[in-house]
Amino acid sequence: MVTKDFALPKLKRPATFASSMEEVKAEPKWGFAEFFVISQTAFPAILFLPGTQALRLPLRVAAFAVSLAALAWWLGSRRRHAPHPATHWLLLAVVYLILMIFHPTTNTTFAGLAQTVLYLSVLAPVFWASSLIRSPQRLMRLLVILFICNGINSLVGVLQVYAPGYFMPQEFSSVVLASKYGLSTYTYVNSAGKLAIRPPGLFDTPGAVCAAGMLAALLGFIFSVNLKKLSHRLGSLFLGVAGVAAVYLSQVRTALLIMCGMMAVYVGVLWVIQKRRTKAIVFLSIAVMLVTILFSFTVARSGKASMRRFQDLAAGDPLTVYYDNKRGDQLENGFTDLLPSYPLGAGLGRWGMMRVYFGDETNVDSPSIWAELQFPAWILDGGVILMCLYCLALLATVTYELKISRDATNPTLRLIVPIIVAANIGVIVLIFGFTPFTTQVGMQYWFLAGALHGVARTSGIFSHERIRTGQRRFHHLGRHGSGQL
Repeated sequence: MVTKDFALPKLKRPATFASSMEEVKAEPKWGFAEFFVISQTAFPAILFLPGTQALRLPLRVAAFAVSLAALAWWLGSRRRHAPHPATHWLLLAVVYLILMIFHPTTNTTFAGLAQTVLYLSVLAPVFWASSLIRSPQRLMRLLVILFICNGINSLVGVLQVYAPGYFMPQEFSSVVLASKYGLSTYTYVNSAGKLAIRPPGLFDTPGAVCAAGMLAALLGFIFSVNLKKLSHRLGSLFLGVAGVAAVYLSQVRTALLIMCGMMAVYVGVLWVIQKRRTKAIVFLSIAVMLVTILFSFTVARSGKASMRRFQDLAAGDPLTVYYDNKRGDQLENGFTDLLPSYPLGAGLGRWGMMRVYFGDETNVDSPSIWAELQFPAWILDGGVILMCLYCLALLATVTYELKISRDATNPTLRLIVPIIVAANIGVIVLIFGFTPFTTQVGMQYWFLAGALHGVARTSGIFSHERIRTGQRRFHHLGRHGSGQL
């Protein structure tokens, strides 16, 4: 955990997004970090093309393999710095998962190894990103790239609803089609009385565009109230609106709640921690107005079924809606049934895609167990130990990022931190409706966390003695080399 690492010097001048965006142009040429951000949209987008389902496994693996390749580079490089506060908890979690490979009811050794590697690839950016990203300007550039990728993804999702004949993929996920219910759970009756499929965006799973929409909406509205050029503001607003529309059209209620929650967190950080209250009021006014107006437009296209789904959020209390959506029962079952039955874990390869790809359904000692939320997944994979270790890592990260938002003096960094805090807290809340930390959503979380750590470390927030102490403790993680990435 982080204690007494920060100073509180006063800002010499106010920060503006315009000056920050100008500074981005002075940064060195693009490198691996930029490629990594683009690859997280590009690799899944290949599945949008006809005839690519046969390549689904290698394409899905490729998105995570990029992170592992960067981790291998980092272990052999000289860029070893003070560790992120969460890394010690995460390392213990990985060690425990390695031990779980040898659990008696791990489905197969290969499935257990694959599950462990999946966890490692998702959290790996918290190690290597801090070594690659050291300036606020480069981190700003990465946020802009992330916004553009997710904005385009959202725009495609909207077009899939309004012109499905041109933009809807010809082939959907082979895993979804092979499931018990197929596409039936992803269809609805639109305003024209026709059966329609929830938009996948630049992916092959119906409804998947909601993840891109949440981030595009957050970043789009933030950039639209902070950029100087009118063309940049309008472009940001356009993609931000596409993000909100994509969330509505996906009909994923959890995504709508988290999107609104991320915006609320952003306003809270501006108001309470950074005391930038005028900017907070402007952002909140625009966000509330557009989210409300866009609801009417999207409902007019998607029909009464969509309207009823979102009206349920306001009709009843949140807990009732959570249980009616089957999420509450799953979460409760995780703590009242799975945890007492498997306090130290049920073995690996008992749930999820690693079982689908690498498991053995004929193994009667290791039957499949359903897990759709992060807590039940943690319990199955590592019991109370894994669950506590990962939660401690997340708690350390949130605390650390809030401290940076309070203590950062670099103007560009002060602008960036509230964005990352809001986006990352949104991912944490998502654990109550999804399994983000075994997906690319979790990888994005640890990438932003690691990148922010690298920038904060080189921005004068840490004391030099703290950095040297961290370097000595962290030295044993790998040999010194001269690799560059």
